[in-house]
Amino acid sequence: MNFTDLLSLFLPLFVAMDPLGVLPAFIQMTSELSHARRQKMVDLSILTAGAVGLLFIPLGPLVLSALGLKTGDFQVAGGLLVLVVALRDVVWDQKMMSVSENSESLGIVPFGIPLLVGPAVFATLILLRDRFSPLQIALCLALNLLISWGVFKRSSSLMQWMGLTGTKVVSKLAALLLSAYAVMMIRVGITSIVKF
Repeated sequence: MNFTDLLSLFLPLFVAMDPLGVLPAFIQMTSELSHARRQKMVDLSILTAGAVGLLFIPLGPLVLSALGLKTGDFQVAGGLLVLVVALRDVVWDQKMMSVSENSESLGIVPFGIPLLVGPAVFATLILLRDRFSPLQIALCLALNLLISWGVFKRSSSLMQWMGLTGTKVVSKLAALLLSAYAVMMIRVGITSIVKF
């Protein structure tokens, strides 16, 4: 695999996962938690996101096949869904939520699912199968999760360095890239459907 292929595999998943975009929400939602609880939540969220994402790589196409859907159908539907997710992040900042110290499943919901591995990541995982092997996709997903783990483990330091404005700018840029990727998904899906 050359460098261009590596970027083609890594960047869509990185943009779809958007750990820097999720960072302000993470800081806001965990500001009342103890350091130990916050670290435990990070570990749980990464494990949850990894388990769901890795299971979806082999099972996603089986679900499509069972429903009688073609890749083009999913590309258009997935592209529209990813576009809505990206525009929601750009326009309405709906990643921001609040939770309490007593929440038992913070790492599972909302961080593991759907903030880290949600509709955009699911759609991207299936679409990447057209160009890459399941093993390559799984390794790239693991790399993105490792990066996300590092971002959240160092969340306080990163927020001090980037500031709230900096993280919002990064998040908006990532969402814009994701919306452009979504349009490409729709275009490719329509083209493949028209060919049939």
